[in-house]
Amino acid sequence: MLLDYLRGAYTTTDLIVVAVVMLFALVFHNVAQAWVAGRLGDPSPRFAGFLRFDPQQHLEPFGVLFLFLLGFGWPKPVAVNSRNYGSRGRHEALVWYSGPAAYLLIALVSILVALVLSAINNPLLARSFVFAALIAIRHAVINLFPVFPLDGAKAALAWGNRSVRQVVEQLASLGMLGFIAIFIALSFTGILGALERFFFSLIVGILRLIPGL
Repeated sequence: MLLDYLRGAYTTTDLIVVAVVMLFALVFHNVAQAWVAGRLGDPSPRFAGFLRFDPQQHLEPFGVLFLFLLGFGWPKPVAVNSRNYGSRGRHEALVWYSGPAAYLLIALVSILVALVLSAINNPLLARSFVFAALIAIRHAVINLFPVFPLDGAKAALAWGNRSVRQVVEQLASLGMLGFIAIFIALSFTGILGALERFFFSLIVGILRLIPGL
């Protein structure tokens, strides 16, 4: 985000709106996972404090730094107890997949706010919420990939067969290099941008079905 701001792609308002929305999104991501875990019989996240909307409980310094520098960050990992889940790991996988779903919900709300602002002739602020929605979608998309520390890797380990787990564990051995490689590849090939635009258009299309929008 700061790089976009420094090269003039973001205004100061854009930077502030995106920062506020995405810091909340990181917190909401964890709260959503903790809530789903509790519904599926695992109280561990609640006992660890992950159901509270307390930024100090959720925000991870390096994740926040990467968010501001590159437009992608991550919160502290939610503590779960795999022994509390049945269905051969499918329930635990649902916990991890609720993280990307939370980001998509943040994107939906941001787009809704942008549409309302456009309707009342405030296009500049509407633009800021569009940027926030795109970055929230970016977080949802990237977190589906099975590379640590992303949610997709944790979900794949929970429900995947032996072959899937072996692949994920091999990628995990690369540490942050694996994640950085995926992020760079998705960004520079245009795949990430295409996926962001697809989900953005999909959400806008759904919201346009609401009378008056």
